[in-house]
Amino acid sequence: MIRKLTENIIVVGEGGSSNTTIISGRNCLIIVDTSLFPEKALKIRKFSQEIFGKPISLVINTHYHPDHTFGNAAFEDVNILSSKLTKEFMEQMDINYIEKIWGKEGAKKYHVSLPNSTFEEKLSLSECGVKMKLCNLGGHTPDSTIIFLEKEGILIAGDLIFNNYHLEITDDSNIEDWKNALNILRDLSPFFVVPGHGEVGGLDLIKSTKDYLMRIEAFVEGKISKEELISDKNFSEREFPELFVYSVENIFKILARF
Repeated sequence: MIRKLTENIIVVGEGGSSNTTIISGRNCLIIVDTSLFPEKALKIRKFSQEIFGKPISLVINTHYHPDHTFGNAAFEDVNILSSKLTKEFMEQMDINYIEKIWGKEGAKKYHVSLPNSTFEEKLSLSECGVKMKLCNLGGHTPDSTIIFLEKEGILIAGDLIFNNYHLEITDDSNIEDWKNALNILRDLSPFFVVPGHGEVGGLDLIKSTKDYLMRIEAFVEGKISKEELISDKNFSEREFPELFVYSVENIFKILARF
């Protein structure tokens, strides 16, 4: 998928992979999320510079998950920005973690490139003449960050939003924080919502994501049956059902801690 949102903003993603957003400013480019593999990130880098003919000034990571950050290696000469939490999580990735993602050969060939600039919770930024607001809201992960371009009406939501794919609820997800984050996203009233995975949409993506979380909570709490859940189109029409199983298992793990 290559989706042109405006003359200066393009979203690249395919087959359920994480989305990369390319933002063109006056004389330079901003890249949001760098995908899983450096080779793919290099292709995205080349594509963005061929399309816009400008150097890349800034890379932003929405959260620490490898499919959003491991492509950073293709941008080591560029300022890479994330929340402080994202960098801390990435610093904890040992060789065993990396080998699980890239395999032993990949771990020998590549290395994880950390952000070199961080912010605490919120940041108002003007880069390449583009104004944006960054906010670490948590939810999907403790470090989940959104980028909002108010003038353009574009929200880059990271994995707080999945379109047409089951949500990935991990063992460090916080459902209440996630739902609260979605309320904040809704109140921003964006025209375009760029999900972490799947096609770009609008406000409906925020609603369907919150509905998904509320229904899966109801299922885990025994308030609705498996049949009721599966018959819901918000579940039955999503791809990657293995993520649904994974998410339910993680919710039970989270509940077991309390």
